[in-house]
Amino acid sequence: MGVRWSGLLGWVGLVSVLLGACGGTVDEDPPPGRLARNGCQPRGCEEQGLECGTAIDGCGGVLYCGTCPEGQVCGDSGLPNRCVPSPCTPASCESLGGNCGAVPDGCGGMLECGTCVPPETCGGGGTPNVCGRSPCTPVTCEALGKNCGTVADGCGGTLECGTCPEGQTCGGGGPNVCGRARCTPTTCEALGKNCGTLSDGCGGTLECGTCPEGTTCGAGVPNVCGSPPCAPVTCSGLGKNCGTLPDGCGGTIECGTCADSESCGGGGAPNVCGPATCIPTGCTAQGKNCGIVSNGCGGVLDCGQCFGSETCGGGGVANVCGSRCMAATCAELGKDCGVVPDGCGGMLDCGTCGPGETCGGGGVPNVCAETACRPYTCCFLGKNCGMVKDGCGGTLDCGTCPEGETCGGAGVPNVCYRSTPVCADRDLGSELPVRVKGSTAYANDDHQSACGGQGAPDRGFFWTAPRSGTFTFDTARSALDTLLSLRRDGCGGAELACATDGISYGGGARVTATLVAGQRVLVVVDSPAGGNFSAGDFELHIDELLATEAGRCFDGTDNDGDRWVDCADTDCQDAPGCGGSGCADTDLGSALPVTYLGDTTQAGDGFQGTCGAVLQQDRAHLWTAPRSGTFVFDTVGSGYGNALYVLTGCRGRELACSASRTAGKTGAPVVKLALLQGQTVLVVVDGLASDDKASPIRYSLHISEYVSRESGRCSNGADDDADGRADSADSDCQ
Repeated sequence: MGVRWSGLLGWVGLVSVLLGACGGTVDEDPPPGRLARNGCQPRGCEEQGLECGTAIDGCGGVLYCGTCPEGQVCGDSGLPNRCVPSPCTPASCESLGGNCGAVPDGCGGMLECGTCVPPETCGGGGTPNVCGRSPCTPVTCEALGKNCGTVADGCGGTLECGTCPEGQTCGGGGPNVCGRARCTPTTCEALGKNCGTLSDGCGGTLECGTCPEGTTCGAGVPNVCGSPPCAPVTCSGLGKNCGTLPDGCGGTIECGTCADSESCGGGGAPNVCGPATCIPTGCTAQGKNCGIVSNGCGGVLDCGQCFGSETCGGGGVANVCGSRCMAATCAELGKDCGVVPDGCGGMLDCGTCGPGETCGGGGVPNVCAETACRPYTCCFLGKNCGMVKDGCGGTLDCGTCPEGETCGGAGVPNVCYRSTPVCADRDLGSELPVRVKGSTAYANDDHQSACGGQGAPDRGFFWTAPRSGTFTFDTARSALDTLLSLRRDGCGGAELACATDGISYGGGARVTATLVAGQRVLVVVDSPAGGNFSAGDFELHIDELLATEAGRCFDGTDNDGDRWVDCADTDCQDAPGCGGSGCADTDLGSALPVTYLGDTTQAGDGFQGTCGAVLQQDRAHLWTAPRSGTFVFDTVGSGYGNALYVLTGCRGRELACSASRTAGKTGAPVVKLALLQGQTVLVVVDGLASDDKASPIRYSLHISEYVSRESGRCSNGADDDADGRADSADSDCQ
């Protein structure tokens, strides 16, 4: 659940029920687009004492409270939605032209601008806080105390220190010193060198050889072969002009975006803008199982790594693990339909299925069968121990309980329970940043805090500050009404902070604390009180408090402590990923039609539509219209009540929203939208299965091109004409 945008924008289809957020109460006649939450009465800007900016009305709506006069800013100095004098704007390392060391930020703070890569040092080139090398001053023979032979000048060159008088030899008095003793020349091996020319210490020189292909002499250590720094490829060098590609040095390069009338890869050439719409391919479809490859539409795929004696490309096929490969057959793989990799970089066409069967219909990919039962998972069922039925005639092994806990001990089958109180459920060490997913369901009520917690289950976590500083702790995206408490040292320590809010949408809470290096705190995730939405899935985030959210726009954390998270923060609203790619769980490309089976297990609460319920888990799907037209989005056959809404981006404008308690062939959520070719939207499926707690759902998402009558499309599971009836339930198919 995210920002609650007010108003139904665009076409809204078949809103069956508008559900209450906390306890199932529903306004008898709620205004369009506003959710009821226990009979909630919205509060305006003046009622809340808000002077500026965007805020919430307390009932799921959004308030726009104006702007501040010149010389003032909104919400700084810890006063959200209040006009205060413009603060000092700290400089950045980039604006100061620094790239190393500590630099004052102009506002009383310090900036850490990084470290230099040897042999460069910070300020070494003569400019403070800029990496560089100090100018090298060659030594002299006299300074070295040498009077014969060739020696290094300390700057990559050599010195000729003369010859010895008759009767003396160079090195007789020591290396490169004339004397009557006999000099024993050194060797390349003795000096630990393997390339280039060196002095032998006796007036001669040593030729230490050349380097193998791919390495250079002195790349890191003088007269020692090493790999030169990798030179990344460029978009222009590759002839590409859009999307993301591997740079050849372990990173990626961004080659830009295409004009509105074109798409990346649309003309048939990967990462080249063209007029047609590109459908991304996957690792399996390309027969790849390791390394970074292009998806053919401007993105990249990480196809994994190899194990054992195999290497990526070792069998002679790029991005395929192996040494020497024997291609498999469909029969050997046990496949009888569709296209599958042959294990050696090629593809096998294993045929098509007969009437009444579909490829993979039984749950086994590339095997013909009638559509089979979809097994449950332990996580979806909320089970974590013992054997459980999977709903399809099989059983699931949900594991064993940690020491001190018993399986089913609280009377809930297949759920671990600890009967005795526990101070902390887990020690998170001192890592940064921290992101923990968990659940307070079936936990004990072990902790009470200054701002609540009585009667609600909770979880405790130890965390140790890795350095001195100010840190932010939040539970953004949590699918319950959270309380967050921070205590010094442990359970008996003084409470440092406690909050039941601090995040501008959803059920999240936030606190900050200034700690010294090595200080340990107990972080308690709780709920203000027992009752509706007091137990369920949560996310805990810990990070160092930053001046801006920019650069951290997709980590789920309120990094700058301004109450707004990721793309909801103005610092991030220009980030390219906020158009949808940064927050989507699945990229459906430009496929048409689409049938996508998913669930919201442990998905978190990241979005909220103008219809449906609050504090429920959701999933977001990115989809791009392959051509201009009218398209239908539905969740027919999901089996669970859900909300379905379409957004222009991660925190974008809502184009349509539909919610229903049923998701069968009749009455399932459905919306109809007109889109332009290449227009990308975010399709969100949100839970609607319970009035008092977040409950995961399974769903079937369909995207099809709109037709006025469903006849001819009576077995695809989709509501193609958006009339609220699909397939056999539609009179067009009877």
